[in-house]
Amino acid sequence: MMLKKISRKTFLNTYPDFPTANYRKNAFTYPNSYGHYILYVEAKSTKGLCNIVAGEFAKLMKLSNYTEISFLGDTTTPWLYRSHDYKPVACALNYLVENNISKTFNGAIITDSLNRVEFFKHLFWLVRCNGVVFYPHFSDANFNIVGSICQYGNIHLSTLSKEADRVFHEKLQQTKFTITDESKCTGRIFGRRALSV
Repeated sequence: MMLKKISRKTFLNTYPDFPTANYRKNAFTYPNSYGHYILYVEAKSTKGLCNIVAGEFAKLMKLSNYTEISFLGDTTTPWLYRSHDYKPVACALNYLVENNISKTFNGAIITDSLNRVEFFKHLFWLVRCNGVVFYPHFSDANFNIVGSICQYGNIHLSTLSKEADRVFHEKLQQTKFTITDESKCTGRIFGRRALSV
């Protein structure tokens, strides 16, 4: 099943508090949050981490009854702005091309339960190895949560209301995710490219 797309302008008109960044103007948008959490899973390899995180993310979204999850970069840079020769990243970029993401598209990509795991596996590599030059954030259709995956494979998730926070904590117990008490993520990453184009 193909990914759905929505223009950046249309998406941000619908969700004006969605995370955005203009680094030249030092201007940032992020919604008021009820709670903020860093979620991680244990894995023996990077490939294993990718598979587990993608599967558990999809499971958490399904348990929470979030049928559509939208992903949007925080800047206006297109998804396919740069090329990459590291095989997992090249494969991820090709996946976007196969799903009709054009070289100039900088809008939101919407996933459903049928394509969420596959999309998130590719997103894992794009973020881990600088295959995209922005920070892609995600949210559900009713804007209950906002989050992102970092280069270390952890999910940074904010709940946007007391009820969303309650649902999050209830459903999290049915996944392999653990909330870390660390204030930031660290680790060495093979295949990661510097941010220069």
